Amino acid sequence: MDDQRTSLFSRRSASSDSSSSPDPDAPPAAPPADDAANTRSTRRKLPKVQKLQSDEDRAAEDLNIAKFYEGKGNLNAAYLRTKDAVKSLPNDPETHFALAQLARKMQKRDEAIAEFNAYLKLDPDGLKIDDARKALSQLQ
Repeated sequence: MDDQRTSLFSRRSASSDSSSSPDPDAPPAAPPADDAANTRSTRRKLPKVQKLQSDEDRAAEDLNIAKFYEGKGNLNAAYLRTKDAVKSLPNDPETHFALAQLARKMQKRDEAIAEFNAYLKLDPDGLKIDDARKALSQLQ
């Protein structure tokens, strides 16, 4: 009987060895738990946007920052932020007037003339109409 048990045992271990060999048609096994944690994506979720800025808010912020830069003597930065304000609100006369003044200070004559004219066209009865006309007469 011991011989029968031994032969049964050897047959079982032989068959289990053959079943543990990889089957070429079988799908790949899942990685071990430690490897699965290492292969996970490391992406972070961004916070949800609470409130987007309106074009008016954006232009007001650009003009405020432009005034800050102008006060520090950085006319180029002020000019660029004022151009951004005009892009945000292309039909706002105040942004054009601010850009015209900076272009004038930077000796960009043609641009200053164009921006003062844009101001006058957008707001022909504006509060700064006299300043715009005076500046245009000096530039031309």
